[in-house]
Amino acid sequence: MRYPWANAFILATAALSLVSGYFGMTAGDAARAWYLDLHRVSGYGVVVLLLWKGHNILAPVLRRFGRWSGQDLAAMLMLALLLASLGLGVAWAHAGRFSLLGFSGLTWHINVGLAVVPLLGWHLLRYYRLLRPRYWAERRAVLRMTGLAAAGILIWQATARVERVAAWAGASRRFTGSYPAGDFSGNAFPTTSWLNDDPRPILRDTWRLEVSGAVERGLSLRLDDLIADASLTATLDCTGGWHSTQRWRGVPLGSVLDMASPTERAASVSVVSATGYYRRFSLNEAREMLLASHVGGEPLSHGHGAPLRLVVRGKRGFEWVKWVTRLEVNETGKWLQPPLPIQ
Repeated sequence: MRYPWANAFILATAALSLVSGYFGMTAGDAARAWYLDLHRVSGYGVVVLLLWKGHNILAPVLRRFGRWSGQDLAAMLMLALLLASLGLGVAWAHAGRFSLLGFSGLTWHINVGLAVVPLLGWHLLRYYRLLRPRYWAERRAVLRMTGLAAAGILIWQATARVERVAAWAGASRRFTGSYPAGDFSGNAFPTTSWLNDDPRPILRDTWRLEVSGAVERGLSLRLDDLIADASLTATLDCTGGWHSTQRWRGVPLGSVLDMASPTERAASVSVVSATGYYRRFSLNEAREMLLASHVGGEPLSHGHGAPLRLVVRGKRGFEWVKWVTRLEVNETGKWLQPPLPIQ
């Protein structure tokens, strides 16, 4: 049987694009920018493959039109979603910020890409024989994959150069793909929340910050108990596709932890919102973070997490917990949490 290498390459390259896209989405510092570079190269690689061998892949399925099996329908759906995700990604990268039905183009790119995952997984399981080493070890397969990678790199670099020379909107993107949304603007930068994370405004007089768990002293602190005399300049980079650098003021998270005295077995701290949303960090990481009450010299607005939000330099926006009400010190590590918030 002739080895359908183009089909296998599309599956493998699409899988690489999805995996690198996930790691790129969670990358908040420039040292991890290579994840997104790999995502771009693999995405262009899929485009090259579809242009090169798309007809050969689709022809047998199209000949069966009207008699499609469930397998054919799944394959066509996966291809349609893959093309939609690629198109949205390319448009976002070069045309600038845009929204559809209230969601940014980047959000659509990510969500449509996520919809490909179960279909891609099903195809990989069904056709696992195409990924056997004896196929990939062939000289022709290695040369084809090398050529595909070279084509992806060439297109990526060529479009980046044209983008700069022609002053396309995409030239202003950060390494994460996010566009600028106003710096040093106080509360004027965009507000956003993860999923349905949207509580009612919190009254400052009744708000408390509870500190519990693996600590020598549990705490219940009012806002007046926290001396907001520390400042930090940090960039909030939202996975929705925008970024904003602001001057934040508040209390170091490390100072609050010192007040509670973590036990010897303490390993991490969960920063918990009034909504139940949380993110977990190692104690060493947490000591570099800020619990901010002000931005740009202004008290935080409700939309930006008043009365207290977490500021985490070098991490994406979903780590910047808003409406903080509790710190839970844990004896388990920071990895004991979903890689992305599920609330």
